[in-house]
Amino acid sequence: MQHQVQASNFTTSESLQRLRAHRAEDVRKGFQHAWRAYKKYAFGADEINPLTLEPVTTRNGWGATLVDALDTIYIMGLHDEFSEAADKVSQINFDKNDGEPSKVFETNIRYIGGLISAYELSGNRMFLKQATALADIMLEAFDTKTGIPWQMWDVQTGTGSSETGPPTLNNLAEVGSYQLEFFRLSQLTHDPTYHNAAQRVYDVILDRNEPRKGTVYSVPGLYPVFLDINTGKFINGKPNLGGGSDSFYEYLIKTWALSGFRLQRNLDMWLESLHSIKKYIFTRGSDRRLYMAVGDDDGLDSISDTFTCFFPGTLALASRLLNDTETLNTAHELLMSSYNTFSRMPTHIGPENFGFLPAGDDDSDLLESQRSEIKKYGFYLDHPYYLMRPEVIESIFYFYRITGEERYADWIWEIWQSIKANCAVDGGFAGLRDVRLGRRGGLVGKQESFVFSETFKYIYLAFASPDVISLDDYVFSTEGHPFKRSIPFNGTF
Repeated sequence: MQHQVQASNFTTSESLQRLRAHRAEDVRKGFQHAWRAYKKYAFGADEINPLTLEPVTTRNGWGATLVDALDTIYIMGLHDEFSEAADKVSQINFDKNDGEPSKVFETNIRYIGGLISAYELSGNRMFLKQATALADIMLEAFDTKTGIPWQMWDVQTGTGSSETGPPTLNNLAEVGSYQLEFFRLSQLTHDPTYHNAAQRVYDVILDRNEPRKGTVYSVPGLYPVFLDINTGKFINGKPNLGGGSDSFYEYLIKTWALSGFRLQRNLDMWLESLHSIKKYIFTRGSDRRLYMAVGDDDGLDSISDTFTCFFPGTLALASRLLNDTETLNTAHELLMSSYNTFSRMPTHIGPENFGFLPAGDDDSDLLESQRSEIKKYGFYLDHPYYLMRPEVIESIFYFYRITGEERYADWIWEIWQSIKANCAVDGGFAGLRDVRLGRRGGLVGKQESFVFSETFKYIYLAFASPDVISLDDYVFSTEGHPFKRSIPFNGTF
């Protein structure tokens, strides 16, 4: 079964093709600028501080940027850079780290996902060998009373912990975002161990938690954020689509698609969750836009973050896979409120967190500054900084590829121009302290690996030929790594 996702009506005039080629090359040059600085000052390190030009260890010193960037380098046709990066990756020893525990979720999406994608695109089996070696180490983190993984895992001492809070605490996204990578790794290695470990998380969550009104888990499919890995039961945390929850829902629908639509439970869970999300999370603001709130049948908090802005794109993808026009229209409404957080800013760049006033609500509990910003923008800024996150760009990219409408590519171009004007520095691209002020408000010396794996990739692909990493041929991971949809699955590995 091959469900068509991409539009077939892309404009093909010569003038537009020249314009798109010019824009793609401009993005490619921007990537090369950042990559040259990383290679010169921090090659093999996790990150580079783009302001001080110092290497930074944030993901165990294995080279998060190096691995996360591989498929973007390949897609952009940077052959020399890819060859040099591959040589460096082949030297990584995952049995040793910087002495700090590994965040298992981040290790999976950045390293394992990046290596799998690099293998699928290039055919170089070294990448698959490294992905398997690291996955085997991370599988030890799943050896708990329930099979739900530790949040943190020390590869040298073989001990688990949480990042903060009680030792056995973990969150929804960080237990439910292995399914895509581990499914594909089981396919490539013909070893079901990885897939079974990831699917075991669903077994436990569904078995140990019964939705019951008046409890922490009160709405079917609308899962609280935090759970205990020893009991498998939810503890607290209002349901939402932002950080701590986001990719759990994303992987339900995407793993179903990657399996050739055979993993029916994934689809059933997605449909149940989407029903509850539509009923409780989607909220109309005072500006009549549709927002994504935090909460359930016990009440909502009208606060959101940039992480939630991935959802319009994922929802649009799901609507195409399921031939659901009504849901596509809803996804577009969510896209408009997400894009609005960028387009209404003087810099054309959006904030990390923002709040809104639900339609019909009294604004007396808001600060005067918040009321003023709602009148001006339709929302208020809660955390006004920007760290080059990709989620809004990602969702716009999906709408471009799904509809074929050039206006979405133009939106991404405007954002890219703003990023260059406000964030470009000698060491790559820095964050902004305040998107209302831009560069003059101060820069943040942070350039995470997702800038290379997601932000640059989605911007570039908005201008590359639509058949480059077509949505009909690939499924993107939550870290922006494309996995081939064409690998058959008959129910066994």
